[in-house]
Amino acid sequence: MSVKGDGMRVSLDLTRYKGEELDISGNFNGRVGDTQDLLPLRITNNDYTVDLRNYSVIYGGVDNKMVSHRHVIERVGDLKIYHGDSPVKGKFTLPFDKHTFNVPGHWEQFFIRFIDENNETISSVDIDFDVFEDKFLAHIGEAEDIYVEEFEKILQAVTDAGNKTTQDIKDTGAKFKTDFETWINKYKQALNDAMAEINDPKDGIYIRYQQLLDMTKQIQETLKQAQFHDRPFQLKTVADMKSYTPLIAGDVVITQGWDNYDDGHGAYWNIRVKHKDETPDEQNVISINTDMSLVAERNSSLLSADSLEDFLYGYTIEIKHNQCEHPLRPAVLYYEDAIGTERDGLGKTSHGFGQTNTKLINCIAEYPDANTIKVKIPRNFYLDAVPHYKFGAWYLIDGNRTIKVDLGMPIDDAKAQAGDGEGNSYLSPNTGYFSKPTSPTDLRAVYIDEHTQRLLWRD
Repeated sequence: MSVKGDGMRVSLDLTRYKGEELDISGNFNGRVGDTQDLLPLRITNNDYTVDLRNYSVIYGGVDNKMVSHRHVIERVGDLKIYHGDSPVKGKFTLPFDKHTFNVPGHWEQFFIRFIDENNETISSVDIDFDVFEDKFLAHIGEAEDIYVEEFEKILQAVTDAGNKTTQDIKDTGAKFKTDFETWINKYKQALNDAMAEINDPKDGIYIRYQQLLDMTKQIQETLKQAQFHDRPFQLKTVADMKSYTPLIAGDVVITQGWDNYDDGHGAYWNIRVKHKDETPDEQNVISINTDMSLVAERNSSLLSADSLEDFLYGYTIEIKHNQCEHPLRPAVLYYEDAIGTERDGLGKTSHGFGQTNTKLINCIAEYPDANTIKVKIPRNFYLDAVPHYKFGAWYLIDGNRTIKVDLGMPIDDAKAQAGDGEGNSYLSPNTGYFSKPTSPTDLRAVYIDEHTQRLLWRD
């Protein structure tokens, strides 16, 4: 290849006459195997310069061996700039690929096509030329076929190896699948055999387990019916007693409370069979098991030690006296209808003016500290009141009832007044005594002889 001068460009007009022929022999000589095949071009459009930077170029044709060629340059502006090139003015150097001229001889057809930035073909130029023979590279075209054959052989060998590897993988997968299915079938069979052993209707493990479970339930039920009936059952509330199914006739039940275990309404109960035509009042006689016709009857003759103490000393009067001493002889006086406390007004009582029903109450005392005393008296004297100091004593007033607490010692009024109103009175929270008023029920007469009857009732 040779280019005669940097300024020796082939001028091509995109609007040239269709039949126009150009002789470029003085501008371009190509030889076989030439690796620098360059064709300097100057492109115009009706003699005006054309900006080729965003143009594409396609060139190719059919060589002397009837081999088709097609080569693409994506963008003229990206080509190497040679001396005198200016794509913006339509000047550039077209490089032919080194594989374009492989064989010598005359090319019957060769074209150069220009495509604009809108991907539209602007013009095509047909060129007729001969390729000179280079003795050293005269057979490069034939050698190319040899290279292709060798490449095809290598490609076929790689393909065959890939196919063999694929087949080996398939064979291995099929063997693994077969072995896995065999193992799964053996596992399923072993599992089925084990389940059959478990579910055998005569001697299976499940049947034996059910038999043992039923036997255990029978033993538990027998023990439940037999145990603890030689001692009182202790339950928290009456509701617990009513829902406790192991109770049988002859049992004794202790309830700590009525609705709550600490509501102060506990009691003793005898469990018995309900009398014919008896209607429990649900206070002293309570239905507890309708299927067995059982009732719980209150037993007031039994009183626990804590219930007895609560009965005698279940009402506490706490006084803040501030005397810095421990009063040893406190006295508690109860009376009704004191002047100003009468129910119907001042002096309107059956006995006229003045207190009545006066009682000296037995008491015990506790001393939380040297300025406080807790006086405890029977709970049936309970008043809904707090102690207030006046005239050397402390008074609790609830309606027409009054309790007077005398500490049995000289009192410093100023100190006593300082703690006035800080005291309190309350029933013991832990009690087994049922203080709800009741009336006799199921009253009946039993003849002892023709002159004597004995009255029986439940309270």
